[in-house]
Amino acid sequence: MNFKKIIAAILVVLGIILIAYGFTELNSLESQFTRALGQKDNNAMGSIIGGAISAMIGLYLMLHKR
Repeated sequence: MNFKKIIAAILVVLGIILIAYGFTELNSLESQFTRALGQKDNNAMGSIIGGAISAMIGLYLMLHKR
C-alpha cells in the first residue's frame, strides 16, 4: 500500500467522523434551542460539509488510477 492510498484512507475515515459529529451536533439540545431562536448553527453544518468534502477527496484519491 503506497503513501497516496494511506492518505486517501485517512481522509475517508476523517470525513465519516466529521459527518457523524456534525449530525450529532445538529441534533443536540443546544443546537435545537439555537435554531428555535432563529439563529443558524454554523458549527454543525461546517462539520457536515467539511466531512463530505474530505470523504469525496479521499474516495477520489483511492479510485483514481495513477
